[in-house]
Amino acid sequence: MPAGPAALPLPGSYLPAPGDPAWANMLGRDQVEVRRVTRAQAAALMHLCDQHKAERPPTPGTRAAGGVLELMEALFEAPLRAWAWIAERRGEPAGYAFATVGFSMVERAYYLNLEALFVPASARPSDVASRLFDAARRMASDLGCVDLRWQVPVGQGGAPMAMPGHTGAATMIQYVFPPLRSDQDD
Repeated sequence: MPAGPAALPLPGSYLPAPGDPAWANMLGRDQVEVRRVTRAQAAALMHLCDQHKAERPPTPGTRAAGGVLELMEALFEAPLRAWAWIAERRGEPAGYAFATVGFSMVERAYYLNLEALFVPASARPSDVASRLFDAARRMASDLGCVDLRWQVPVGQGGAPMAMPGHTGAATMIQYVFPPLRSDQDD
């Protein structure tokens, strides 16, 4: 196998390499707007979700997706069970993040679980992912969650990570981040 640059594991694959000219484009943060998804943006969110699914490697054992009705109920009907943000660059959808609240028995506290953060490959690298990520961290703070948790695939190629003493393998790793106050930048 030829030696080449090592693929960055998620979430690093969303960022440009040091010295990459893309960093200059990222300074135009005013061109990207991130806001909570509204009912009017549901179609754009579903389109981004379809793109996300198409760009992901196939995952064995996954079940067929639920319907749009369940998503709309979780996002917009009390009690809210999910939160989503959409990023737009010059008025066009450029990515999304989706989160749900979980509860830790050990910590006896709620946490916000970042279920998905997606920026289409055609829009990477950019600051869109970090802007969406910051929105989720702020929501964790607003909801009084102890932290934000994000599970990502162990490797770009979907290679499982061996677990000592177990016949199975881990395919995900969980990152834990402190919440970000609404008035705070990271």
